[in-house]
Amino acid sequence: MCIISLIIFASLSFNSNEIFAKSTSPRPQYSAAWKAYKRLTKSPRLRKDRRAWLKVIRAFRKVYLSWPENEVYAPKSLYMMARLYKELYGYSGRKKDLREAIERYEVLFERFPQSPYADDALYHAGVLYLRMGQKEKALSYWKRIILDYEGSDYYRKAARRLGKKKVSKLKAQKRTYGTRTSGDVLANPYAVVKDIRHWSEKDYTRVVIDVSKNTHYHAGFLSENRKKGLPKRLYIDITPARVAKDLEKKIVISGGLLKRVRIAQYDRDTARVVFDLGKTSKTKVFNLEDPFRIVVDAFGEKYPQRPLCLPPKGKLTLAQQLGLCVRRIVVDAGHGGKDPGAIGPTGLREKDVTLKIAHFLKKELEKRLNAEVILTRSTDKYLPLEQRTAIANAKKADLFISIHCNAAPNRRLKGVETYFLNFALDEEAMRVAALENATSRRRIGDIKGILTKIMKNSKVEESKRLSKFIQNGLVTTLKKRYSGISDLGVKQAPFFVLIGARMPAVLTEVSFISNKREERRLRSPKYLEAIAKGIAAGIEEYVKNTELIANLGMGN
Repeated sequence: MCIISLIIFASLSFNSNEIFAKSTSPRPQYSAAWKAYKRLTKSPRLRKDRRAWLKVIRAFRKVYLSWPENEVYAPKSLYMMARLYKELYGYSGRKKDLREAIERYEVLFERFPQSPYADDALYHAGVLYLRMGQKEKALSYWKRIILDYEGSDYYRKAARRLGKKKVSKLKAQKRTYGTRTSGDVLANPYAVVKDIRHWSEKDYTRVVIDVSKNTHYHAGFLSENRKKGLPKRLYIDITPARVAKDLEKKIVISGGLLKRVRIAQYDRDTARVVFDLGKTSKTKVFNLEDPFRIVVDAFGEKYPQRPLCLPPKGKLTLAQQLGLCVRRIVVDAGHGGKDPGAIGPTGLREKDVTLKIAHFLKKELEKRLNAEVILTRSTDKYLPLEQRTAIANAKKADLFISIHCNAAPNRRLKGVETYFLNFALDEEAMRVAALENATSRRRIGDIKGILTKIMKNSKVEESKRLSKFIQNGLVTTLKKRYSGISDLGVKQAPFFVLIGARMPAVLTEVSFISNKREERRLRSPKYLEAIAKGIAAGIEEYVKNTELIANLGMGN
């Protein structure tokens, strides 16, 4: 009987994989995964086999990873993964399975709030949180159904869970404040505008508005009023919000793009920030999470796009030829100051490792490319994530490289990987992004809207290409000198430190500081120098390749 069970199990996985290999559309893949699920649920023997459940989960996961932006099959696949983990819990009794189910539900409703499955996911996530003893979390998700999904399948069920009084209160608050995205906003609706920070150089200014909690904001323009001596202005209304009493109400900014910033309580519920526009041709407004802040970028009329790689004239050295493509590189040593980053088993701090690599990389790039290399930090000091790309934008860098060490609860994990900015395609990429963003995995889902706003003009394809060269350079260089180097490949994830960069930008995780062997290597200057040489080799190849493409495009 055991042999029969194994044959059925092998058939289940083989059939679905066969369709995966041949399919170019999500529908056949999803159909194969669904059939595998039905075979699983109909077989009493397979239902008791954990491996069978995980095989089917992987089948739906493959559909999601292959078509992560498909508005139909991506959320359906997430829903099925969550459903399978929830049903598996009935057999395993493992809390881990409940947590896995909740995580898939959360990714679903954060990434696909318009999906027909979003309210289902909110409701079931609430039920599972209640089962785990987290009543407030459960209530907050059911409240979101009342606020955002009136008339949906699970509206009545959520209303019954909350009770008539809470539903009536929610509806009243919704009429007053509009739709909200979390229960905490309803409990205390007013956010506080705490601070305004800015960095400015010629042709570029970044202003960051620090707000105490997530809230709504709206940006618009006010026309020039010559009679009152007022220039054209950008305004941001933050609602519902109050201005902190000790916040400076008028801020002068040098540089000419934004002349000054003023903040006032526009009305009872609205804090208004007004920017007097100077010689700026373009502004961009977006927000970052944990903590919530609104970012305003202003670019001058002469702010350069990435310079074209022109074919060399006359006899130039290789370094000079390469310099035609990449003249200025910003190298970012991750973490620093009060932020130590990840800490290894014997106490090695990520911030110290990344700084040493950055100094090695600076020397290596200057030698190889004859390029100007700027470090976001040359000492052990703290820099907010948004200031790092602000430095790259202000310096009009051609490339932005952020250096980090990976870490994971599983101390056996090891290897090298390189990331570019985009939506995360898998849970591991979300974990790494959450680690580097110093935020939660659930919050990673929240920034889909941010990325949608700003990705149109970002260098996604160039960043992806740069990532491939850097990853190859790193792995090739390290494998020549060290054994057991794992190539984890090029991945994409929503790293806050890369958001808003106006040039190809990548984040490289050079080793796992949580792995004892790799932590020991990270203490060695020779290993750190080898990492720098590998990154530099990748950048050098990227530049050569870019120049070749440019020359071919110009008929050479």
